[in-house]
Amino acid sequence: MTEEIPVIPKVSSLIVHSGNIVNWNRLKRHPNHGATAEIAECIDATLKSHLENADKTALQYETSLEYKCTKFIEPLPAEERGDLKVTVKVFLCKLLPPATLKEGIEKVLTELNITFIETVLLALPELEEEKDLSLSVIQPYWEVLEEMVEEEKVLSLGIADLNKEQLEELHKWAKIKPGINQVNLESCCVMPKDLTEYAKQNDIQLLSHNDARDILPNEKLCDIIKKNTTGKDSFSWEMLWVLRYSVLIKCRGIIKTKAYITKCGRDPKNRK
Repeated sequence: MTEEIPVIPKVSSLIVHSGNIVNWNRLKRHPNHGATAEIAECIDATLKSHLENADKTALQYETSLEYKCTKFIEPLPAEERGDLKVTVKVFLCKLLPPATLKEGIEKVLTELNITFIETVLLALPELEEEKDLSLSVIQPYWEVLEEMVEEEKVLSLGIADLNKEQLEELHKWAKIKPGINQVNLESCCVMPKDLTEYAKQNDIQLLSHNDARDILPNEKLCDIIKKNTTGKDSFSWEMLWVLRYSVLIKCRGIIKTKAYITKCGRDPKNRK
């Protein structure tokens, strides 16, 4: 029996740009897909289309890959910018160096050919049971976002999944206050009263969302990579971050663009 030859043996970093999935026919057939299913589909389809046509010899030596669905990437026309609102939600899949936020947000600015983003929302990973999402965890990430506001690359900031005590701590400390707190109504069917009262008093919008905290489980990611490469290529991958950006036509309330940029990584020496 011939031994399976890895396709991407040295790759330790993979970035995928989905482009505007509003125009993906395969996703139009499943309009009620949640974010996890959409991200999985985007990574799967992008890997498939690029790896099928890639130089297999060159891939043996690559250490990082960045694949873009270029036909679906749609820079915003400058003359339309005033009519559009761009929102980015950053999902950190693990606690990473805070500069990671800037890396991802800059990619959105470049991809859309814009100079600023109206709103950036931060979703931090669920920590182990004994660890709380304390202000000390949030602070270094928030400081990077505040810098981007000061640079006028971002206009307003929001966060996801904070309870009243966490939101109050952040609000009191932050130079640039959170204007939005997204609440997952799967974990609480009704907005907690103390949270709604605090948000109202401090002019913070409470918005509901249904994004999974573990936005793409590592096991699912490894399955997608295995499907498009080999079993030997699929070990030890983990999601690092996901950015979802949307472009809203303000006067009509219609989503013109929804897209994902994802980054995953691994230590290629760590094979089972």
